[in-house]
Parts: sequence; structure tokens; C-alpha cells
Amino acid sequence: MIVKNIFICYRRDDAEGYAGRIFDRLNMRFPNRIFMDVTGISPGADFTRVIQERVGACHALIAIIGKSWLMMADEASRRRLFRDDDYVRHEIGTALKRNITVIPVLVRDAKMPPVESLPPDLAALSYRNAIEVTDADFDHDVGRLIKGLEFAFGEQPPPSPPPARASKSSCLPWSILGLVLGGLGLFLLFVMVVIYYSQRDTNNVGSGPSPVYSNAPTAEPSLTPAPVDDDFEPVGTWIIQIEGFGQGSYVLNENYTYQSTAEQGTWEYAPDDRALTLNGFAYDLNGTMQQVNAQIIIEGRSGNQFVGHVYIGGIVRRVGLTKQ
Repeated sequence: MIVKNIFICYRRDDAEGYAGRIFDRLNMRFPNRIFMDVTGISPGADFTRVIQERVGACHALIAIIGKSWLMMADEASRRRLFRDDDYVRHEIGTALKRNITVIPVLVRDAKMPPVESLPPDLAALSYRNAIEVTDADFDHDVGRLIKGLEFAFGEQPPPSPPPARASKSSCLPWSILGLVLGGLGLFLLFVMVVIYYSQRDTNNVGSGPSPVYSNAPTAEPSLTPAPVDDDFEPVGTWIIQIEGFGQGSYVLNENYTYQSTAEQGTWEYAPDDRALTLNGFAYDLNGTMQQVNAQIIIEGRSGNQFVGHVYIGGIVRRVGLTKQ
């Protein structure tokens, strides 16, 4: 199943507080699948291409609209929404052009902008059904948004936890009894262990040293690849296992975008060099966007798995790729 991601589009001066709260709530239901903020684009980068890549890797866009969203102006009193370099305009325009799910979210008593007040590339936004989110009923309103996304993605809501069968007060006597019995059991076990080892040491005097046990982790088995062949096709779903990092599921699309549970971006493959390069971004636990750059060199095969090495931050590690 393809992991479907969500992009949150907003203006800091218009709805920053709401954007953070909505991000936190959606991330609880769709963990590591929510992305926002393309304002940290490197100097000299083609921001239209960056937006197309990042929004292009998502399957739904949430457009947060406040009371000032439509009329916000720059230092020259020009409406930002009509500037060619306005990132909000390009984010929404890219999503509408891709015909993915676009949900306007109205905050601070904002109204949906009429079609005649929007640039031509955003005209279709006025026909998208909006959801109003208020402070007075925030949980209910965001719950409607979550249900809309679940419906658009074809996903079922997570099962509710089973109800508690007894109150804390009724469980308290049993808890105390369990603690008493547990403590008594541990004491008896300790006595038995002491007696056992005392007898063993007495019986084994002069019989040689006792074996030494180690809890040190065993090294990961090395992969011995067979000669490389020409049937490596990047498009598809892969389980990628990196030495020391564990494994994850990656979906490489035909339009040269990819996504996993925690990241998304673009990919390219150089057959002559057997080099698969992933350029993307991910959000850490603090909500900070991090660049992801990795180059996988395919060396050969081991059974149904392609094996090789990967460069991550200048460090070389073994890697295995298994197609699903």
C-alpha cells in the first residue's frame, strides 16, 4: 500500500498558530506523513522547482486561510497572491494542477475567496469544499478534517481502545496483593539461586574455569553479491535495509519522485555507474525539516536482493534492496 502524505500550506503572518496546532493533531493520526514550510529554500535555488518536488511528493494539500490571506500585501502594497514568486500561490497551484485532494481550512472567521478575486491558476480553489476550524470546537473541526483525509486516501480510522473493565478503586486491593505476592516470589527465587550456585561451586572445585558469557551484539552478516546483471529497475516498492540503520519501505514512482514513511523527494538512476541517488527531505521529532541525500551503488545480487553500499553524509555502509 502506498503511503500517502499531506502538505500544509499557510502564511506565517496569517495563521501560524493554527498551522502548528493542526500539524500536531494530524501527525497523531498520520505520523511522519505531514509536511509543511518551504520557506527555508537555499539561496540561488529554483524555488518553483523545489515546490513542485515537495508538493509533488504529497497526495493531499491543506490550504489554511485566515482573514488576511487574500489581501496580504508586500512592502510595495502589491497583493502577495498575485506575485509570480509567491510560494503560497505556487504550492496551491501545483496541487491543483496535479489534481490531488486540496482542502481549504478556514480559520479566524475567514470566508472562502470568490473565484474572481483569485489568480487564474488558483481559480479552481474556490470550488473546493472548505472546513471551518474554530477555537471553540477545535477537536471536532479537526476530526472532520481527518475523516475527510481518510475518505480521500481510502483508509479506515484506527480501532478504538477497549473500554476499561474495572475502576481504579476496584483494582487497588488486587494490585496491592499482587505487589505483596510478587515481592515474596522474588525473595524466594533469590534464595533458591544462592543455594544453587553455592552447591555448584562446592561440587566443581578444581574442575577448571567456568564459562564466560557475553552480551555483546553479534555483527551483521556480510553480503557476498553475485555478478551484477542488467535487470535492476528502480520503479516500484522496495524494502531498503542499511547496515546500522535498520530497514524501511520506499516507493519510487515513474515521475521520479519517491516517498517513505518518514521522508519524500526525487530520485535518479545512472545505469552506467549503477548509482541510485535519493534527494529529499524529512521532518525530525521537533518538526524541523532535514535534507536527505543518499547515493546507493548497486554491486550485485544475493538471491532476490540487490546489494551494494550507500553514501550517507560521507559515511559508507552496506545496503540491501528487495523489491516487493
